[in-house]
Order: sequence, then structure tokens, then C-alpha cells
Amino acid sequence: MMRYEHGNRALVSRRSFIGATVYAGCAVALFGLGGCAPKTPAVGAAATYEPGTYTGEADGKFDTITVEADFSESAIEAVRVVSHCDTARIAEPAVQMMPERIVAAQGLGVDTVAGATLTSMGILAAVGACVDAAGGSASGLRSVGVSEPTGATETLAADVVVVGAGASGMGAAIAAAQGGKRVVVLEKNSNVGGNCLVSGGFLEYLAAPDEARPDMTPELHRYIEEVLGSDLAATYDPAFVETVRRQYEAFKASGATKLFDSPEFYALDFAATTGEGLPPEAYLPVARNITGLNQWMDELGFPWQTPTHLITGYTYPRWSNPTMGVCGEGYFDFFDGVVEDGGYDIEIMLACPVTELMTEDGAVSGVRAVAEDGTMWEVSAPAVVLASGGFSGNEEMLRQYNTDWPYPESTLATTNVNGHTGDGVVMAQALGAGVLDMGNQMMFPFNDPVTLSAENVSGTFADSPIVNKQGKRFLDETADRFVMTAALMKQEDSLCFMVSDANSVCVTEASPGEETLLRRGQLFRADTLDELAEQMGVPADAFVAEMERYNGFCKSGNDEDFGRYFFDELSPVEVAPFYASPATWAAHITIGGLDAPDDDFRVRTEAGEVIEGLYACGEVRNGICGVGSIADGVACGKLLA
Repeated sequence: MMRYEHGNRALVSRRSFIGATVYAGCAVALFGLGGCAPKTPAVGAAATYEPGTYTGEADGKFDTITVEADFSESAIEAVRVVSHCDTARIAEPAVQMMPERIVAAQGLGVDTVAGATLTSMGILAAVGACVDAAGGSASGLRSVGVSEPTGATETLAADVVVVGAGASGMGAAIAAAQGGKRVVVLEKNSNVGGNCLVSGGFLEYLAAPDEARPDMTPELHRYIEEVLGSDLAATYDPAFVETVRRQYEAFKASGATKLFDSPEFYALDFAATTGEGLPPEAYLPVARNITGLNQWMDELGFPWQTPTHLITGYTYPRWSNPTMGVCGEGYFDFFDGVVEDGGYDIEIMLACPVTELMTEDGAVSGVRAVAEDGTMWEVSAPAVVLASGGFSGNEEMLRQYNTDWPYPESTLATTNVNGHTGDGVVMAQALGAGVLDMGNQMMFPFNDPVTLSAENVSGTFADSPIVNKQGKRFLDETADRFVMTAALMKQEDSLCFMVSDANSVCVTEASPGEETLLRRGQLFRADTLDELAEQMGVPADAFVAEMERYNGFCKSGNDEDFGRYFFDELSPVEVAPFYASPATWAAHITIGGLDAPDDDFRVRTEAGEVIEGLYACGEVRNGICGVGSIADGVACGKLLA
């Protein structure tokens, strides 16, 4: 079974931890999360308050955090987070543990919760407002509660150590544990889920039955022919392309009406249209692993959203997502049940980043990690799996390896959660590991300029028109992410607006909601296009004329300006009220990474030699990314089982 434990190894129940990072029946070591020993003594009787309950507010990541705090004459007796809008699995550790830390230390200088910094800081600021309202001094408490390292060293042993508890890491952990292995997972943040929690949660459903697929349309048939007639198809292995052609002709001859797909078409499609620069053969193992993952999830009763659909930058509608949870949270809600039913031996150590790979006789023998309270953990295992994600959150590495993007001199923003800073790559390189294709860096073109969150952008992706600060369209909204980002980088301030109407506005449930976005200037709404243009700060005449021209393209099905031909009932902008959602690009995914081929996931040196005991899966290795990394992890874990 999986066990969840505190720093003193005492069990923490699922209910007490609110389920935000807990897998029922699993051990999670919340090392240091209860707060360390205060360096500065608690103020105790030195503080004076007006007894009572006070309410304070401060900004979180997405909106206001509201807290209540109870005071006696000399102490903060209790703190409660009343409301917040931050991502549940990311925020909940802070929601539980920050009040506990503040009360235990009687100060506001306590450590923030790893991976939930903005929520933690919001709670501290809101409690500070309560302190001032109660007659105390928030500024005086900001140095109270600062922790000092314990200096202790502890050891653990496992069959498999997994570095990272995101999509690929949890896939690898569960698959290895299903084969009877004892698995220890070390996670830098205070939650399970990684970037999957702030992704759209979209996964290719290649094994979807016909009833879960959309109907083929003339536009989709045209798309397939364009892939088969692409420049890449014309220059690649004719036998491979002919295989796809035969599959497609057989599909048409059969009279089938639901979406055509195959692993070979998937591979050719991605190679021809995504701009990632990889050959089709690079995607075949991905397609096969994802198909295997789909089948495994089907057998376990995973709740797919159907029919499958397209997503931003990927026009072919082979994607699905969970019917439960927000964004990618549903996958980990699902894993809760898988692990609970299976009783697997997995221990997860949260807020415990790995700092070094241990070696013995030239082979990797385990890892060293440091908990929040300063405890050094040495975890030994004959197999170490790096599943630590990419480096989109490491500006220095992005610039070091960049070969394609005209990055500005200003700070590079990222959509990633805390921690995706290339740690796994750097640690492996210290042992001589080789890397491949590191310049292959994917941006996401449409993110809220305030929070860099795609979930705050309102409209309908791949349907709603995109305009610049001049009120003009500048791209095909159904193009791939590389093409769209390159076009956006050329626009003034790299700023655009996704325009929608009453039919297509689609404010996501992951956002704080329409009224909050409007209040915070992250969304505009008006009864006329002229009024909307005024709010956006774009020339009204140009904008209105552009929308009229665009609506004409929607009716004709032919975009004379940018060649778009995918339109449906949500594409036009005609029905008031009208909306505009500001957006900009940010670093999203790094496709290059460690040289660890997908036939065995073993990390190679620059000379191509295997580093014994070291494996890599997910975005940390070359050629895989996104929620599909779960499949990468499962395939790796099965090899180690």
C-alpha cells in the first residue's frame, strides 16, 4: 500500500490532508511541511491583541484569498482560510499548512509551502491584515518563525526511486508497483501532479471506440490529404507514407463514418504539422505507448470526455480529457482509486527535492534529497527514474540552448508550475549524460498576461478569432503552436486578444469566473463591437471591419487572408454580448532532453554508453511532452517491474 507520512513518519489521513496531494492508502512523507523549529522565539506574552475574530484579505494567484483569525490577548489562537480561487491540488497544502505554521510559530516569518508560493504569500498577507486589525504589528511578526535546518541525515531503501510526482513520474511509480516493486517518489513541490495540474488536461485517445469519436467531415478529409501531400511526406520514406495512404483508403472503402486514425497517421501528422522538427518514426513509440495507456485506463474505467476534440495548436480531433476534476487534476483523482484498489507499495516524499544522484562502482545507486526542515535523505535503489520535467521554468537554460526563438531581453515568462527548471538534466549531465534537441522549445501562444495561465483566457480555442493591438487578425487560429507563437512575437508588445460572443465565450471552470476576470481587467465585455474595441484600446473602425470580414469567412468556409478552413457554429462573432480576452505567449514545453531512447528509457552518455541504474521518462528526456507523458512513465515502469 502507499503510505502518507509527516516528517516524523507519523501517518496523515486522507481526510486531514483534504485529498489535495494524498492517494488513499499511500504513504506521503510531508517532510518539513509542518514547519521547522523557529529560529526566533514565539512572541507569546510580548504580543498584545484585542481579543476576537478578524477577517483579512490579500491577493492569491487568481483572486482574493480571505482568512479569519482568532486572537486572545497574547496569541494568535487559530487561522482559517475562508475562500480562495487557486488551483486545488496546488493550493490545498498551503491552505492547510500555512495556518498551522503561523499559529505554531506565532509569527509571519514562516516558510511558504513549496510549489504554492503565491497562495502561501496571500495567506500570510491576509493574516497580517488580521494582526493589524487586532491591534498587533504585522511588520513586527515578519521575522518571527524563520526556520533553521535540522542538520539530520536519514536513509531509505527501495527497489525503484522516481524523481518527480507529475504525469510521467506517477505513471512510472504505479506501473513499477503493479509489478511488485517497492517505490519511493521524491517531489520538489508540496503536491502531486506537476505541470499536469495547470495544463488543459488533454490526452490523445487513440484507442477510442467509434462511439467516442466525432464524425468525419469534408474538412477532416481535406486535412488528411494535406498531411499526405505535405513537404515532409514528399521527402520522407515512401513506404511509411504509403502505409498511411493504404490505411486511409481502406478506411474510406469500408464506409466508416467516424474519425480515422492510426499510430502511423498520428506519427506522420505530428511530424508534418507541429513544427517540432522530428521525423515520423520518433512519434511511433509515443503512439503505441499512448494506445497502451488508453487501453489500461479503459480497463480500469477511466471517465473520458467524448467525443474526442481538437485543442490549441493541434487541429485533428483525437484529444480527450477526464470528466472529473479541473484541468489535469482528474488524472490524479483517478490514480487515487487505482492505488487504493491495488494496495501498491509506494511512498511519496513531498517538498523534498533531489539534489544529487548517488553512484557506486560507476552505476547510479540512489539519490540525495533535502527536506524543507533541512533533513538530508539518502534513498538507495538499483533503479533511479528521472521524471522531473523539462526546463521551461529555467530562463538561463532556455537561452543557452535556444536555436529558434527571437527571445526578448526582458524576463522570459513560463506557464509551468514551480520546479520545472531542468534539475534532472543537470544532475544527469554531472555524470556525463548526453542531451539531444535542446533547442526544440515549445511556447504556448495564448496565456493571461497577468497570471500566465491559459485557463484564464476566455473564448473557444481554434474557433475564436485572434486580433492584435491594431484590431487586426494576424494568423490562422487553427495553426500549430510554433506558427502561432512566431506570429504573435511579431505583434506589438506580443499582445493579442481572443474575441468571442455570447455563443463562444467559454470561460473555463479553472478560472476564477467571468465576473472576477472582468473586475480584474483580464476580460472585456460589451454590448457592441465598438464598445468592446474601446475597452481593448484598439481602433474601433479597424476592429469592427475586421470582425465583419472574418464573419464572412466563417460563412464561406474560406479564409482569404490566412488560409484557414476549419469553421463551425462557434466560429462567428455575431451575438451580443461580445468578449475580448487579452493574451500573450510564454515558455511552455521543452521537447529536447536527456538521451534516453524509448525502447529501454536508459540514460546514455555523450558517447552513447548506458549509465547503469539511471532511467528517464517524460519531458526530462528527448522527444516526449504533455499529458501523454503518463504513457511514457507507465511504459518505463513496466520495464522495471
